[in-house]
Amino acid sequence: MSRLLTVLEQAYEAFNARDLARLRPLVHPQATWPNTLEDGSPLVGKEAVMGHFGRMFATMTPNIHVIEVIQETTDALTVDAQYAVESRAGQVWSDTRARLTYHFRDGLLAGMTILSGF
Repeated sequence: MSRLLTVLEQAYEAFNARDLARLRPLVHPQATWPNTLEDGSPLVGKEAVMGHFGRMFATMTPNIHVIEVIQETTDALTVDAQYAVESRAGQVWSDTRARLTYHFRDGLLAGMTILSGF
């Protein structure tokens, strides 16, 4: 789990810092991700996922605090986390707990499944 956990921790640090340049190398070229800004339909490919994060960072300030990480398989980690989301002006839009499973391929983030929350 240590390699996957390291990648996940780096991804959360970059995400919370809204640093796309640090996040980009951690995402697999063929990643699939839920579209949490619009209709939830899957985003396919690194550029689609990175574009999603860019749009997210332009409109809100998400901050995630990991509570627990559970290794599900050799290529999947489930995370319990507290998600706080504020407007760019600092107004709290959401503060909730979520459970997510992150999928890995070739040691990189290849997908996310929302189990609860959001």
